[in-house]
Amino acid sequence: MVPFENQLPKDSELQWAGEAQKFRLETMELTSSEFSDRFIAALGPFAPGFAREALALHAWRVRERNEVMNLTRITEPEEMAIRHAADSLAALPLLAEGGETLFQHVLDLGTGAGYPGLSIALACPHLKVTLLDSRKKKIEFLQELVDELGLSDRVQCVWSRFEDWIRAHRKEVDLVTARAVGPVERLLEWCTHNYYGPLLLWKGPAANEELAAVEGMMWKRKLFVALDEPYQIPGDEAIRRLILIDNQKS
Repeated sequence: MVPFENQLPKDSELQWAGEAQKFRLETMELTSSEFSDRFIAALGPFAPGFAREALALHAWRVRERNEVMNLTRITEPEEMAIRHAADSLAALPLLAEGGETLFQHVLDLGTGAGYPGLSIALACPHLKVTLLDSRKKKIEFLQELVDELGLSDRVQCVWSRFEDWIRAHRKEVDLVTARAVGPVERLLEWCTHNYYGPLLLWKGPAANEELAAVEGMMWKRKLFVALDEPYQIPGDEAIRRLILIDNQKS
């Protein structure tokens, strides 16, 4: 027989249950229209006007599904607007249409809830975007959302590991993006064996340490930092970095 004390829920289980109940109550109290209004007001100029409603719908669906799937710890509309959507769109000057078109097909590695890949697809209608993740439930969720948003003609959702998928598609992809996926060293281990194109990373204060740790690897593989652009998001004093790693073409 299991001792009675071992049958009691653990503190972590009680905490999760409490947070889940709180989230359900908050979700019931906030309508999709109220969420969208608050999200769009917070997002403001950080996204093109034509994309704001769709970005709000993306965030709302993430918030809804988050009740049964671990997608994000951020669920307030203002925070989702800034910390997810606006942060994802920090790369917009590099990707936006106009002038020289540098990229046509973006692959978002470890896309999770669709940040940054789906945000980029919504704000850059000239781009083809592949959302890739090794977790099937997340890809199924994103496929439902892509269909709802009417993006299935240029956004595909792929359930696979990067190293398996890229072998047959490496010539199709112009740019790989990765946000909140892992340290630079791990990403280079994953990406540069089968893919030698630009890799765009969203990094935080630890970026210098991460880059220092891969100096030798980058030298051996003839990789270099083509862009290192600092930026900030409202309400956060931390300096974030957009880092573009590319291959030295011979």
